[in-house]
Amino acid sequence: MIDILMFHRVLPREKIDVNDAYFIRGTLISQERLENIIAQYLKEGFIFKTIINFKENSRSKQVVLTFDDGYIDNFLYVKPILEKYNIKATFYPVIGYCKEQKIAPLDYYYLYVNKNIGSENKEDWIVGKQKKEFLSLSINEQKLFVNTLFSSEPKTKVSYMTTKQLRELQDLDHEIGGHSYYHNIYTKLSKKEIIEDVQRTRKSLQEIGINIKSYAYTDGQYNAKTIDILKAENIDYACAIKSSKLAKNYNYELERIFVTENEII
Repeated sequence: MIDILMFHRVLPREKIDVNDAYFIRGTLISQERLENIIAQYLKEGFIFKTIINFKENSRSKQVVLTFDDGYIDNFLYVKPILEKYNIKATFYPVIGYCKEQKIAPLDYYYLYVNKNIGSENKEDWIVGKQKKEFLSLSINEQKLFVNTLFSSEPKTKVSYMTTKQLRELQDLDHEIGGHSYYHNIYTKLSKKEIIEDVQRTRKSLQEIGINIKSYAYTDGQYNAKTIDILKAENIDYACAIKSSKLAKNYNYELERIFVTENEII
């Protein structure tokens, strides 16, 4: 038995506004919630693994904690909890934002939602039609859209881990995997564009001494073409959300459980 849990941002409960867009979307949970989940799995006799070292046919109960995107709060608030319980996890940073210390268009989008969208329209902007339209845009198109929302340079408290912090996580025996360069959704790209992005992602991580063997599909989206490219690029595992059962090899369609503050989906 293996559970692969998916997390994004983590903050102490006292720092969370329940009206925050990340929290409403479910991509922000409390540090207390994370610790409770870990404690429960330990109580039930689970062994904590990373993606590259879990055993598919093991009779033991295994659990993998995965953290997407590379937000700084993973280093500040997840790392201490992992150290407290002496367990390892897998991190999937969007390496472009970590390397360049830039902010993703989605982060500015959520900043706008938090500051300007009332409760009656928030759901549409966070999980509805407006959000789907935003995610359908390329990263450059998302940047242009965000620019139309602000009259001046927006400032956000959200930031990403540095490459030095990523390397420190690896030195502590946590796994670092690939999650694209700028969070482009691969199913919207050509084969050539996907190959270039995977190679750019791998090279950027290699430059800081990290050799990746697993990947997390952005937005959980993938297809047979994406799987074939990852295989060709010597990636051994890939995390989805729900498996589409496109490949005979289970390792390229690892299902993850989306964990929010109040439930496990």
